[in-house]
Amino acid sequence: MLKRIFAITVFVFLFFSSFETKAQNIDSLRLELDSIDVKSNPDAALKLMNKIYDATQIVNPMAAMEISASAIKICDTILRDSTILMDWKLNLTRIYISLEKYYIALSNAKECKNYYIKHQDSSRLAYTYYYLGKIYKNLNVDEIAIKEFETAQQIFNKENDVQGIVKVNIELSDLYYNKSFDENFKTKYLDILFESLKLSEITSQSKSKLFMKISEFYLDKTEIDSSLFYAHKTLSIAKNNENQLDLGLVYFTLGDIWQDNNIDSAFFYYEKALNLFEKLNYSYKICETFNSIAISYFNFEKYAQSEKYFQKALELAEINSYSDQKLTAYEYLAEIFENKNNLEKANEYLKLFNDELIYNYQTNNKKDYADIIINFVNEENEKEIELLEKEDALKTQLLKNKQQQVYGAAILILLLVGLAIIIFVFFQRQKKNNKILKEQNHKINIQKKEIETQSKILEKATRSLVKQKDKILLQNSKIQSSIKYASRIQKAMLPSKEKLNDYFEDSFIVFKPKEVVSGDFYWFSQVKEQKPSLFKIGEEEHSKVIITVADCTGHGVPGAFMSLLGDAFLNQIINIQHIIQPNKILNLLHKLIRQTLQQDEGENNDGMDIAMCLIDKKEKTLKFAGAKNPLIYIQNGEMHRILGDLTSIGGLQKEKERFFTLHTIDITAPTTIYMYSDGYQDQFGGEYGRKYMAKPFRDFLFKNHDKPFNIQAEELKMELKRWKGKKYNQMDDITVIGLKL
Repeated sequence: MLKRIFAITVFVFLFFSSFETKAQNIDSLRLELDSIDVKSNPDAALKLMNKIYDATQIVNPMAAMEISASAIKICDTILRDSTILMDWKLNLTRIYISLEKYYIALSNAKECKNYYIKHQDSSRLAYTYYYLGKIYKNLNVDEIAIKEFETAQQIFNKENDVQGIVKVNIELSDLYYNKSFDENFKTKYLDILFESLKLSEITSQSKSKLFMKISEFYLDKTEIDSSLFYAHKTLSIAKNNENQLDLGLVYFTLGDIWQDNNIDSAFFYYEKALNLFEKLNYSYKICETFNSIAISYFNFEKYAQSEKYFQKALELAEINSYSDQKLTAYEYLAEIFENKNNLEKANEYLKLFNDELIYNYQTNNKKDYADIIINFVNEENEKEIELLEKEDALKTQLLKNKQQQVYGAAILILLLVGLAIIIFVFFQRQKKNNKILKEQNHKINIQKKEIETQSKILEKATRSLVKQKDKILLQNSKIQSSIKYASRIQKAMLPSKEKLNDYFEDSFIVFKPKEVVSGDFYWFSQVKEQKPSLFKIGEEEHSKVIITVADCTGHGVPGAFMSLLGDAFLNQIINIQHIIQPNKILNLLHKLIRQTLQQDEGENNDGMDIAMCLIDKKEKTLKFAGAKNPLIYIQNGEMHRILGDLTSIGGLQKEKERFFTLHTIDITAPTTIYMYSDGYQDQFGGEYGRKYMAKPFRDFLFKNHDKPFNIQAEELKMELKRWKGKKYNQMDDITVIGLKL
């Protein structure tokens, strides 16, 4: 009973609460969570996880996904409560939708749907159908989306769930508005929003969302006064509720309203929105606001300011993979440079726009959309088979009824008149049964026709998809050839594993780019410290080895460009200038990167994280310096970790001058060292879809460090494959180097 009450409490919190801007500081919540013994007090841990989720699910969906995965593990292994576990899985579905991981979201939602149907839990089932509708809506499969939303709406009406009714009405009004080509007809769908406002017991939060949608509708029709009227209604509610997120969103909408009409008013509201989004650390809306400010400048032909803000938006969009915001910036930047008669730059941004469209199609639509369509068709086929079986059963029943009527007629001839009343009742019952059976048969025929219509729609959509795919593949072939050629250049740049084995007999390299080319790179060389010839007389020279693992900003083509810069500068500093102290190398590398990319004057903040070792076999010493990346070494059966400095090579620099720390290690005893980028430990996977994390990665290295190094490399690859499974793609470039001294 207690578990049931707790489950209902969790569900109400997850689905009916609004975003609380006055939530406790997330870091303090995490510290409080870390202090709890989860095994002895899982309920308290889950309550804190609810708060963390609530504070992050909109502004930081990746953090919300991690906390949801942890909660699922607690429900599964400690609390052992299936109802709360499924609530968290549905909660995770919402996050996957916001991250555009529609195929995983669909899998989660269907699992929840089956569970709630089995346990006759209509409240939760309604929200499951609602999220299924959002998935299909985002995939532009409108017919299926409407079907799922209407199913949710029926349940919400029965449950008198006003919040749920409003949610579905907003989604349906969007779908109907976007589907209609008749402008007069479009306005009729505004009635859905106004009817929603009349619902009894409607919350102020729901009113705020409806007013916002109505404002956006009028803005789309360029009816500025009406749009402003409803935007200010939203603003009034947000101020009363002291909800910073809603305030930020309505300020942003007010900026959009004034964007083409009054640049000062537009900037006034965009600036207010930006301050709130930055306070909430809502990176997507920060990026979108930068783009909107840039568009305002563009509309008033202030191209220099416009370009500046588009570049700010691109920087955030690149880091967070906001494809839609990148497309907006690329398109406008192409126009800016066309207006400046810089056709070379304009073509460059048009190419980036085209490349992003292709990449967006390949990564987000091709597999997910096709698989979802096939999945849905299979389900509908199963329903059709079930209906046909019911139809056969009904026909058999009708035949039996007719036979019973014949037998009844024969009996009537033989029976006495006194039985007439009983016979009359019998016929009436048979008549009623036949009527019911015919009505059911009629319903089945209607459902069959609906299924045939849906199948035709899906078949048409699939044919269109195949045509788009063929066109894009044709456009993409030259680009792929260029990237493959770039990959060959990068591979030639990297030292071979055999060369590493020449220096260190026991060693391995695991190098797995996320894409064809990589933002990770590794570098090593035998070096000699330059001395005046006078000091060399009578002195035996001995060589030293420098080995480096670096992780550049981004992956793919942008990361690969940075890796080429890093490789070139390391050759210059070490092999030409003969600077071999790791900290001095990093000091100079940082300056060269910032100078080359003009980071003092421009907005570019690209750089790299790096770990570097100087190994002196004769002196039995290892010198290490790191920019964020650590060094792991094992001596006498004990693992040690040296953290790199907290600053990167290149990028933003607030201090006057940047210096890196030198660490010296005695390697008189046999020593095994490991250097790596963060790609392995940040990989998502496992049963609960969370990161591998740094400590488990170090533990795995320690567990295998006594094995032959070729076996260690294979164990790392197998563990990565096991962790990812078939559900998760590689998230980042991965590099791990191990060697024994």
